[in-house]
Amino acid sequence: MEENECSCSILRSLNLDDIEAVVSEAYHQEGAGRPARKPIGIFKALIVKRVKQIPSDRELYGRLWYDQDLREVCDIEAEQKPYHPSQMTRFRNRVGVERLERIMNSLVDELLKGELIIGKTIVMDATFIKVYSKRDPHENSREGADPEARVGRNGKTYELGYKLHIAVDAKSELPIV
Repeated sequence: MEENECSCSILRSLNLDDIEAVVSEAYHQEGAGRPARKPIGIFKALIVKRVKQIPSDRELYGRLWYDQDLREVCDIEAEQKPYHPSQMTRFRNRVGVERLERIMNSLVDELLKGELIIGKTIVMDATFIKVYSKRDPHENSREGADPEARVGRNGKTYELGYKLHIAVDAKSELPIV
């Protein structure tokens, strides 16, 4: 329970006003249609997923049903259902790469100001992110829906996707841009 309290207190201590403005750009604020769930809450849920190393959106969804601290941190009220995995996927698609880059820069700045990331020892590693879609039958090296995805080595096999290089503060294990 101590680890849960620690990660929740870190999220509570962060000033996410700038990030909330960037995330909300992707959602309509008025007009027809049902109002969106709190986009900043979905963002916080995805941060919790990374910090707690939860392997899937589905497992995060299950934990959000019963963990009251996580529900509070992720802005889920008592009578609301947690964010469904499909909502998290749509969130990532809506926000997009450019906004996520701005968000990460803002978040790292906030973590540096709060001295949660010291940055004295930085660890860098690469990981492969698999793309789940059909490959273009006429062009074997490219994929139909995402023209930037490539066939690359993933362990002993070849997969369609991206190679992500990430720098992490060794002490806090949080990403550094």
